[in-house]
Amino acid sequence: MEPIVDLAPGAESSILAPYFADRVREGIRTPTRRAVFFTLKATVFIVDFDSGQAATLRFDHGRLTLHEGTIGRPSVTIGGPLRALLSLDRVRLGDLPAALLGREQGVGLVERSEGRASSPPPPPSGRRGRVGLRELLSLFAEGELKIYGLYAHPRTVVRFFRLIRSE
Repeated sequence: MEPIVDLAPGAESSILAPYFADRVREGIRTPTRRAVFFTLKATVFIVDFDSGQAATLRFDHGRLTLHEGTIGRPSVTIGGPLRALLSLDRVRLGDLPAALLGREQGVGLVERSEGRASSPPPPPSGRRGRVGLRELLSLFAEGELKIYGLYAHPRTVVRFFRLIRSE
C-alpha cells in the first residue's frame, strides 16, 4: 500500500497545511518514517496563536488529509507563533522533556514585552520565517509554544515529530 498525502479543498491557500504536507512527504521517503506514518491514527491541530491561522492533519494508517482550520476533535494541538511552527522540524525528541518542563534556559533569546514572551526577533540573514533549535526550545520553556494532549497522547506526539524531523 502506498502512502497518501492529500490537501483538502481550500487547504492550499493556508500557509500551514502545504508546509506540513511537504514535511510529511519528505519524511515518508525514509523506510523507518514510512512505518511510523502507517502507525498514526490521530488528528493533529496546528494553530498560529498570533494570526489565528490553523491546519488540521488527519492521519489514518497511511493516509493524511490536511485541512485549513479546525476539523473534528484533535488528539493533539500544537500552538505558537508561525515562525516557531515552521521550525518544528528542527526539534530533537531528546530535547523536548527539559524544554517542556521549563529547564531549558534561552537567555536573551526571547524578549519580553508587557509580561508576555514575544516571538523571537527575525534572523539576521538566511532563511526568514524559521527559528533555530535553541530559540525553539526557549519558546517551549517560556510557554509561548505549547503542545496540548502531550500527556494523553505521547506516542502521537513522538511519532509526529519523528515524521516531520529534518535531517
